[in-house]
Amino acid sequence: MKHNRFLQAGLALLVLLLVWASWEEPSLHNYARPVRFLQVQVDGLAAPAEAATVQRQVAAVPGVAACVINSNTQMATVLFHEEDISEADIERVLSVGGTFRITRPQLAPAAPTGRQCPVPPSYLEAVDKIRFALNLRRLFISV
Repeated sequence: MKHNRFLQAGLALLVLLLVWASWEEPSLHNYARPVRFLQVQVDGLAAPAEAATVQRQVAAVPGVAACVINSNTQMATVLFHEEDISEADIERVLSVGGTFRITRPQLAPAAPTGRQCPVPPSYLEAVDKIRFALNLRRLFISV
Protein backbone atom coordinates (compact mmCIF):
# COMPACT_ATOMS: atom_id res chain seq x y z
CA MET A 1 0.00 0.00 0.00
CA LYS A 2 2.81 2.42 0.92
CA HIS A 3 4.76 1.43 -2.21
CA ASN A 4 1.71 2.27 -4.35
CA ARG A 5 1.50 5.82 -2.91
CA PHE A 6 5.17 6.49 -3.70
CA LEU A 7 4.58 5.29 -7.26
CA GLN A 8 1.55 7.56 -7.63
CA ALA A 9 3.45 10.52 -6.19
CA GLY A 10 6.36 9.87 -8.56
CA LEU A 11 4.07 9.67 -11.57
CA ALA A 12 2.26 12.85 -10.52
CA LEU A 13 5.63 14.62 -10.18
CA LEU A 14 6.70 13.41 -13.63
CA VAL A 15 3.44 14.62 -15.19
CA LEU A 16 3.82 18.01 -13.47
CA LEU A 17 7.40 18.36 -14.76
CA LEU A 18 6.33 17.52 -18.31
CA VAL A 19 3.44 20.00 -18.14
CA TRP A 20 5.74 22.70 -16.72
CA ALA A 21 8.36 22.10 -19.41
CA SER A 22 5.84 21.91 -22.26
CA TRP A 23 3.68 24.87 -21.19
CA GLU A 24 5.33 27.22 -23.70
CA GLU A 25 6.85 26.55 -27.09
CA PRO A 26 10.63 26.13 -26.94
CA SER A 27 12.66 29.23 -27.77
CA LEU A 28 14.56 29.26 -31.02
CA HIS A 29 17.78 30.11 -29.19
CA ASN A 30 17.87 26.49 -28.02
CA TYR A 31 18.41 25.41 -31.62
CA ALA A 32 21.19 27.90 -32.44
CA ARG A 33 24.89 27.43 -31.83
CA PRO A 34 26.41 29.82 -29.28
CA VAL A 35 28.22 32.83 -30.74
CA ARG A 36 30.96 34.94 -29.15
CA PHE A 37 31.86 38.57 -29.90
CA LEU A 38 35.32 39.93 -30.51
CA GLN A 39 35.87 43.66 -30.89
CA VAL A 40 39.33 44.94 -31.77
CA GLN A 41 40.97 48.11 -33.07
CA VAL A 42 42.62 47.59 -36.49
CA ASP A 43 45.22 50.36 -36.80
CA GLY A 44 46.21 51.28 -40.35
CA LEU A 45 42.86 50.41 -41.91
CA ALA A 46 41.60 53.82 -43.02
CA ALA A 47 40.46 53.29 -46.63
CA PRO A 48 36.86 52.07 -46.98
CA ALA A 49 37.77 49.76 -49.89
CA GLU A 50 40.54 48.17 -47.84
CA ALA A 51 38.18 47.72 -44.87
CA ALA A 52 35.60 46.04 -47.14
CA THR A 53 38.24 43.65 -48.50
CA VAL A 54 39.45 42.63 -45.04
CA GLN A 55 35.84 42.33 -43.87
CA ARG A 56 35.08 39.87 -46.71
CA GLN A 57 38.25 37.88 -45.96
CA VAL A 58 37.39 37.52 -42.28
CA ALA A 59 33.73 36.67 -42.98
CA ALA A 60 34.85 33.86 -45.32
CA VAL A 61 36.87 32.12 -42.60
CA PRO A 62 35.18 28.92 -41.37
CA GLY A 63 33.74 29.47 -37.89
CA VAL A 64 33.11 33.19 -38.37
CA ALA A 65 29.40 33.99 -38.35
CA ALA A 66 29.71 37.68 -39.26
CA CYS A 67 32.24 40.49 -39.47
CA VAL A 68 31.78 44.27 -39.62
CA ILE A 69 34.64 46.74 -39.93
CA ASN A 70 34.09 50.49 -39.60
CA SER A 71 36.82 52.27 -41.57
CA ASN A 72 36.16 55.60 -39.77
CA THR A 73 36.77 54.26 -36.27
CA GLN A 74 38.95 51.33 -37.42
CA MET A 75 36.95 49.00 -35.17
CA ALA A 76 36.28 45.41 -36.20
CA THR A 77 33.45 43.41 -34.63
CA VAL A 78 33.50 39.67 -35.30
CA LEU A 79 30.87 37.11 -34.31
CA PHE A 80 32.33 33.61 -34.21
CA HIS A 81 31.75 30.05 -33.02
CA GLU A 82 34.31 29.31 -30.31
CA GLU A 83 34.38 25.57 -31.11
CA ASP A 84 35.56 26.24 -34.67
CA ILE A 85 38.01 29.14 -34.39
CA SER A 86 39.89 30.98 -31.63
CA GLU A 87 40.29 34.70 -31.00
CA ALA A 88 44.02 34.43 -31.83
CA ASP A 89 43.20 32.95 -35.26
CA ILE A 90 40.76 35.77 -35.98
CA GLU A 91 43.34 38.38 -34.94
CA ARG A 92 45.88 36.69 -37.22
CA VAL A 93 43.47 36.93 -40.18
CA LEU A 94 42.65 40.55 -39.32
CA SER A 95 46.31 41.55 -39.22
CA VAL A 96 46.69 40.33 -42.86
CA GLY A 97 50.26 39.14 -42.58
CA GLY A 98 51.38 41.87 -40.18
CA THR A 99 50.11 44.77 -42.32
CA PHE A 100 47.73 46.03 -39.62
CA ARG A 101 48.26 46.35 -35.87
CA ILE A 102 45.54 44.79 -33.72
CA THR A 103 44.76 46.17 -30.25
CA ARG A 104 41.92 45.49 -27.88
CA PRO A 105 40.03 48.54 -26.66
CA GLN A 106 40.03 48.97 -22.90
CA LEU A 107 36.42 49.11 -21.76
CA ALA A 108 35.62 50.24 -18.25
CA PRO A 109 33.51 47.67 -16.39
CA ALA A 110 29.98 48.85 -15.80
CA ALA A 111 29.19 49.54 -12.17
CA PRO A 112 26.20 47.57 -10.89
CA THR A 113 23.13 49.70 -10.43
CA GLY A 114 20.68 48.52 -7.82
CA ARG A 115 20.00 44.96 -6.80
CA GLN A 116 21.22 41.99 -8.78
CA CYS A 117 19.90 38.47 -9.19
CA PRO A 118 21.33 36.26 -6.42
CA VAL A 119 21.09 33.15 -8.63
CA PRO A 120 24.22 32.52 -10.73
CA PRO A 121 23.63 32.63 -14.51
CA SER A 122 24.92 29.07 -14.86
CA TYR A 123 22.02 27.81 -12.70
CA LEU A 124 19.49 29.66 -14.84
CA GLU A 125 21.06 28.18 -18.00
CA ALA A 126 20.89 24.69 -16.48
CA VAL A 127 17.18 25.11 -15.67
CA ASP A 128 16.61 26.34 -19.23
CA LYS A 129 18.40 23.26 -20.65
CA ILE A 130 16.36 20.92 -18.44
CA ARG A 131 13.14 22.62 -19.47
CA PHE A 132 14.08 22.29 -23.14
CA ALA A 133 14.97 18.60 -22.72
CA LEU A 134 11.61 17.84 -21.08
CA ASN A 135 9.58 20.00 -23.50
CA LEU A 136 7.39 17.72 -25.59
CA ARG A 137 6.48 20.48 -28.06
CA ARG A 138 10.03 20.50 -29.44
CA LEU A 139 9.38 17.06 -30.93
CA PHE A 140 6.86 18.63 -33.34
CA ILE A 141 8.99 21.60 -34.46
CA SER A 142 11.22 21.39 -37.51
CA VAL A 143 13.98 23.97 -37.80
